[in-house]
Amino acid sequence: MTPMRADPPSPGCRVDHGAPPELDLRRLPSPEPMLRALAAADALAPGQAVQVLTPLLPVPLLDALAARGLHASASALPAGGARVLIRRPDDDGAAGA
Repeated sequence: MTPMRADPPSPGCRVDHGAPPELDLRRLPSPEPMLRALAAADALAPGQAVQVLTPLLPVPLLDALAARGLHASASALPAGGARVLIRRPDDDGAAGA
């Protein structure tokens, strides 16, 4: 079943109301998955999140996100690759979150 959308999403982006937007970066050549994931993360407002699907477990991406003060968690996908949830803290990194 395909979710209903008011506006068509950009290519590679899936919107599931109740879940963060999802960018499928698995079929892009290197270094595009990393660059696009970082661009999406940098565009997040405090409290926002995005999910990205990557072709591999993205350890360098996780390190870069942590250096930016963003929260990220990755899980392996059964068919290969990984799903990374990226969240900008509500208070943009202040203690007590």
